[in-house]
Amino acid sequence: MSEPCVFCGAEIAPERADFLRDVRKPMKCMSCSGERPKAVFMEYGHKTAGSLVVVGNDPEQIRLARRAYKRER
Repeated sequence: MSEPCVFCGAEIAPERADFLRDVRKPMKCMSCSGERPKAVFMEYGHKTAGSLVVVGNDPEQIRLARRAYKRER
C-alpha cells in the first residue's frame, strides 16, 4: 500500500512510507523533502571501536571535522 505525499500528492515508495511512519515524520516524497544528507566522520577515541560523529551541512564545521579526522589518523 503506497501513501500519497501531503504536499504534491505523488505516490511514496512503501519502504520510505514505512520509515517515515517509524520516525513520525510527515509523508513527503523525495522531491518535496527539505532534508539534505549530513556529513559523518568516524572518531577513534578508543583503540578497539570507532563511533560515528554527525557534523551536519555547515561548510565550516565540515572543514574543521575533516582537519581533526586527518590529524587523528
